[in-house]
Amino acid sequence: MSAKGWTRRTGRVIATGRAVLALTFLLALWLDPVVPVRGVTLGYALVSSYLLWTALLMIIAWRSWWYDFRLAPVAQVVDILMFLSAVYFTESPFTEFQSPFLAFAAFMQVSAMVRWNWRATALTALVLLSTNLAFGITLYQMGLDIDLFRFSRRTIYMIVLSSILIWLSMSRGSGRTVAFAEPPGIPGERRDLLLDSALRAAAATLGAEQVALAFAASEEPWIEMRRLTAKGIVTERLAPEGLADELLGRRSTAIFSRSRKRQLALAEDGGLEALDGPVESRLADLLGADEGIIASVQSVTGSGHLVAWDHKNLSFDDIALVRALADEIGHALDREEMARLARSAAETGVRQAVARDLHDSVAQFLAGTLFRLEALRRWIREGNDPEGEIDSIKNALRREQGQLRLLIERLRRGQEGDRRTEIGEELRDLLAEASGHWHIETELVMDQRPLPVSVQLSHEIRQLVREAVANAARHGKCGKVKVELSEQAGHLNLAITDDGKGFPQIPNAPRPRSISERVEALGGRFELHSDGAGTRLAIALRSGEPA
Repeated sequence: MSAKGWTRRTGRVIATGRAVLALTFLLALWLDPVVPVRGVTLGYALVSSYLLWTALLMIIAWRSWWYDFRLAPVAQVVDILMFLSAVYFTESPFTEFQSPFLAFAAFMQVSAMVRWNWRATALTALVLLSTNLAFGITLYQMGLDIDLFRFSRRTIYMIVLSSILIWLSMSRGSGRTVAFAEPPGIPGERRDLLLDSALRAAAATLGAEQVALAFAASEEPWIEMRRLTAKGIVTERLAPEGLADELLGRRSTAIFSRSRKRQLALAEDGGLEALDGPVESRLADLLGADEGIIASVQSVTGSGHLVAWDHKNLSFDDIALVRALADEIGHALDREEMARLARSAAETGVRQAVARDLHDSVAQFLAGTLFRLEALRRWIREGNDPEGEIDSIKNALRREQGQLRLLIERLRRGQEGDRRTEIGEELRDLLAEASGHWHIETELVMDQRPLPVSVQLSHEIRQLVREAVANAARHGKCGKVKVELSEQAGHLNLAITDDGKGFPQIPNAPRPRSISERVEALGGRFELHSDGAGTRLAIALRSGEPA
């Protein structure tokens, strides 16, 4: 058996260690003519009986998880009595190292530590110390040949040993973590592969022939059943009747035997409790699992039960192991759901950003081009030469084609890194183009000093200005648009003013959606002031420079 397997067989290790310790004690008595110091016949009989008792416990531990757990407290009491008997039969001024005093004491405390918790370890230490002290004093008062100095020294050794073991037991705690290999693929799209990996990990860890997970998802009307068999993993959907209520409730992790009507369950205080009576699990009935282990799996996406059965061997150690495995499955499902939501949010953000860019550039440009074509038709009907306007429209189309290619290239490359550009020059070119395109007057007001910003922020500002100018020309019927840009305390203040007819003077008048969404995405502030004499948009954005 591998080292990992032994960590799940604490009961067997304890039982085997106890038997070896008893056999060693008996051999030590037989090989050394000095001991037993007193009661030779009785001593041999008692140690031989103890050896038979330990052999019986070892057989039980290897055959039954139920009786191994139920007999553990009895075995601990017998061990303590045997410890006191060993002190009586072997303790004398001439037996410095013959007495199994420390060996028995260490064994019993380690047994309590790995079987139960630090409280059981402390209780065992207290019983050993008090009874040993009382027993030694009694023997001394009876006039037996006992060296009190050596007896006291070994008592101090035992106090030190007990303190260390109690501290280790408290540090050890009851929590365990189990990890299983997450499958390859894109996080957020691996849920089924992740559950399959968890089932295989459970089967390999527990040595189970069959493992199943029944899961009631919060957003699905059915029960999802995944089952690992000798033929592989089988998936099916079950009706919620009869199973949904059971799966939605959290149950104690437990080893169960339906035919024998018994359970060894994890209690709320972290200990174990033996329960007699019918095993209430419709899932185990449905799976035909007579003896196995069951645990709840809790996740933000739903809840379910993990069942493993047809084990080669079961041990009370498996309860903590399966509890940790079920928790890890729930955490993995939560991580997968968070990754899915993050991907969905990112995709939504990209879609909205592309939609804003297409609206503020292509859609508005096409609307302006239609406006110019209608004007060109009237111009031709009046007998004027259209060549100049046609060339102007062609040039505008070429520029827009270039801008669209830049947009596509930026989407392909992603962020532009730390590259910066001069926003003033770009805005002057943009307003000159918008003036000819919409047949309006434009003006840019900003400091003479250069104002470099990141390429990404420059793009966002240009899109804001394009959209504002297009809205003012199309809907506000303006004759002039003035753009003011300044930097102060790490913020860019952008003001766009027109002399159009303004927004409707009604309660809760709609704000320009594309501009509002873009400013919000940039983490900025946006204020709109409108009356019959025009509209003013006041926008504040972080420049990325320290204030």
